[in-house]
Amino acid sequence: MFNKISSKTIALFFIALFFSCATFAQTAYTIDQIPDPKKNGGGYVSNPDGILNSDDVSKLNSTIASFESQTNVQMAIVIVKDFDHDKEDFDFAYELFNTWGIGQKESNNGLLLFISTDRRKYRFITGTGAEGVLPDVTLKHTAEDYLIPAFKENDFGTGIINTVNALGDIILKPENKSELNQFFTQLPVDDDNLGNGWLQFIVILVAFVGVFQMVNRKLGITPSPSPEQDKKLSYSIFKVIRNFFVVIFIPFILIAAANAFGVIEIFEFKTAPICLYGLLSFSLFIHYLTSIDHIRAKHHDDKNFMMELKSFQKKYYWIIFFSPFIFLSFLVSLIKRLKSVDRFKPILDSKKMEMVRLDRDINVEGEPYLTKGQRKEEVIKTYDYDIWLSQDQKEHVIKAWPAEEYSKFIVCPSCGFRTYKLNVLVTITEATYSREGEAKRINECSFCDKSEFLKMVTLPMLVKSTPSSSSSSYSSSSSSSSSSSSSSWGGGSSSGGGSGGSW
Repeated sequence: MFNKISSKTIALFFIALFFSCATFAQTAYTIDQIPDPKKNGGGYVSNPDGILNSDDVSKLNSTIASFESQTNVQMAIVIVKDFDHDKEDFDFAYELFNTWGIGQKESNNGLLLFISTDRRKYRFITGTGAEGVLPDVTLKHTAEDYLIPAFKENDFGTGIINTVNALGDIILKPENKSELNQFFTQLPVDDDNLGNGWLQFIVILVAFVGVFQMVNRKLGITPSPSPEQDKKLSYSIFKVIRNFFVVIFIPFILIAAANAFGVIEIFEFKTAPICLYGLLSFSLFIHYLTSIDHIRAKHHDDKNFMMELKSFQKKYYWIIFFSPFIFLSFLVSLIKRLKSVDRFKPILDSKKMEMVRLDRDINVEGEPYLTKGQRKEEVIKTYDYDIWLSQDQKEHVIKAWPAEEYSKFIVCPSCGFRTYKLNVLVTITEATYSREGEAKRINECSFCDKSEFLKMVTLPMLVKSTPSSSSSSYSSSSSSSSSSSSSSWGGGSSSGGGSGGSW
C-alpha cells in the first residue's frame, strides 16, 4: 500500500514539474513572441504576462497617446517576466525596437522601455531622432529617480507611470522646443509660412500662364475669335470666365483631388509651390513639344523648319528656367542641326558653281524633278529628297536622305521604290463583344499596290472592362491600407542609443 501511494505521489510530482517547466519556458519570450500592442487594439503597452493591472495599462495608453499628440514621439512599453536566454537585455530590446519600427520613419523619434521582472533588468532604446532630447544620461537619471525605487518594492505600475510622466515633462520644456523642431515631422502650422506658400503658389501659377500665352502668340496658335464674336460683349465675358477657370478653378480641383488621396496630408503645404512648379513645368514641356509639331506642320522643307525652330529657341531660350525638361529638346535640336550641316551645304554644278537648293515650301511636290514614286517615299517618310538647281536652271541634282520611317519599309521588288512594308495586318471583319473578327496578314507596296498574301488571322472577341470591380478593389485596398497604418508603428529605427540597468 505504501509503495502504491509513493508511486502515485511521484507521478503527480513529475507531472506538476513538467507543467511548471513548460510554463517557465513559455515566459522566456523570443522577439516574434512579444505581442505587438499596435496589432492588438492599437495601444502602446505590451503586457503578456499580466504583470500590470488593467487600470495601469489603460492609464499608460492614455498618457502615451496624449504624449505623442503633443510631441510626436512614439513610445512603447514592454514588460515580461523573462526573455530569450541567448540574448542580453540590450540586444533583445534593440532588435525588438527595429523589428517593430517604433517612431516615424522620417524622424526616427521612437522610444522603447523594455522590462524583465525575473531578470530584474530594464532597458531604454531611443531612435536616432530622439537622442538629442532624451540623451542616455537623462534616461539613466530618470530611471534612478522614478523607475528603480518603485521596482524594488515590486510596484511596477507606479514606476512606469511616474517615469513616463517625467519623460513628458522633459520633452515639453520650452527650451527643448527648438531642438524638437529639428527632428519631428508633425510641426505646428506657421500662419506666416502658410501665407507665403499661397503667395508663391499664385505667383508661379500666373507666371506660367503668361509663358503659355507668349509661346502661343509667337507661334500664331492663339485661338482668335471671329469678327462677329469679337464685337460681342459676351465673348469678352467668356474670356474672363475661361481665364478664371484656368488660373484659379483647375488648381483648386487638383488640390481637392490631392487632399482626397491623402497627398496634402503627406506633404506640408509649404511644398505645394514646388509641386505646382513641377506640374506646370512638365505641362509647359508637353506644350513646347506640341508647338514644335505646329512649326513642323507649317513647313514641308526641313531646312526652313530647322531655321524657324532655331529662331524660336534663340528668342525664347529663357523658358528653360520655367521647364528644365525643355533643355533636352533644345539639345536634341542642336544635334540634329549639326548633323544636317553637310546635307544643306551647297553642291557644285558642272561649271564648279554653287547650286541652289529648291525650297520645298514653295514647290511641295518637287515637280518636275521628282518621280511619283520618289514623292510617295517622301509622303510615307522613308526618304527626304533635296533638289539642287544650277543658277542657269539647266542642271539639277537630287540627293536622298533617310527619313523617320526608313527602317519600316524595304525596296519593293516590283516598282523599285522603298515603299514595301512587310507583315501588314488588314482587317476583313471587325471583332465585337459577341464574335471574333477576321484579318489577313500581307506584304504590300504603298506605291504600286503590289500585294503578297501570307496568312489569315483570327481577331479575338472584345472584352468588356469591369470598372466597378476595380473600384471596389481600390476601395478595399485603400481601406486596408488606412486600417493597417492606424495599427502599426511608423517605421522608425535606432542606432543603439539609450540606457539600462538593474534593480
